[in-house]
Formats: sequence, C-alpha cells, structure tokens
Amino acid sequence: MDKNTISILLLLIAVLLAFSGCTSTTGPTPQATVMTPEPITPLTTTTLITPLPVGEVARIEVDHFGMNPSTDTIYEFVGKIHVNGGPYQEVQVILRYPDGQEYTYDAGGMGGANATLKPFFLYPADRYKGTNPEKMVALDGKKFGTVYTYDNGGVNWIAKTDTVVSP
Repeated sequence: MDKNTISILLLLIAVLLAFSGCTSTTGPTPQATVMTPEPITPLTTTTLITPLPVGEVARIEVDHFGMNPSTDTIYEFVGKIHVNGGPYQEVQVILRYPDGQEYTYDAGGMGGANATLKPFFLYPADRYKGTNPEKMVALDGKKFGTVYTYDNGGVNWIAKTDTVVSP
C-alpha cells in the first residue's frame, strides 16, 4: 500500500471515531412517553321529523311510481312511509289493483320509540303499467284508505282516522 491510501484510511477511521459517540446520550436514558388518547364521547344525534297533522295516522310520500328511470325496465313504486303516533308492531304499504291483486311492503314496527319514517319499495307486475291502484296503509292489521295530495312538489297519499277500509 502506498502512503496516500494509508493516509486516507487513517483519516476515515479518525472521522468515524470522532462521530461515533454523537448518537448516544450521556447519563440515564429517559423513559419513553406513552401517548394516551383523549376519551371519545359518542355523539348522539336525533333526526328531526315533523309530526303529521292532527287526524293523519300515516302518509305515503312518493319518490317514484313508474318505470325505473335509470333502466326503464322495472315497474316500481318507491317512497317513504311516515306514521303518526304508535307504537305499531306492523306497518304495511299496500297497492290494490282493480282485479283484486295486492302488493304489500312490510315496514315492520314503527312509531313510539321506533322510527316514524322508513323507505319502502314495491315492484308490481308489468301488466299493471298505466293503471292506478288503490293505495292503503295497514297499521297492526287495520287498513286505512288514502287521499291524494300534492304539497310543495311532493306527491303524498294521506291515511286519516276516518278512512278505515274493510278487508
């Protein structure tokens, strides 16, 4: 080895020795800090639903009745059922066609401590396109006829206390 190579090696070793202690701490090592998260308080939100007017027991809020606009292949009745009061163990939206055929959506228990507004979906047979079925609401087996209303751009079918239907 020549003098230049030996000089470079000695210089490299000297630099490594000089900086070898820079990463260690002097004295006792402090304990690692343990991060504890803040307690999470669950946020409870309530959905505000406007109560129905006096005399209304339920309301069918129509979102769409006809061919599915995205596919034009499925005849459907889509909307929300809104009940007043309760609790009801069984709430149903019923379409009754002139030939006696009924299509029923069972929304389950509603009112009281349960939800008072739920979505529904009915898919009548294509042969009923263009016909206007009777829309009814059943609350714990008691059927109510409905009355058509158009409110602020929304189509509603209102079931009132005086519109009880015999089976």
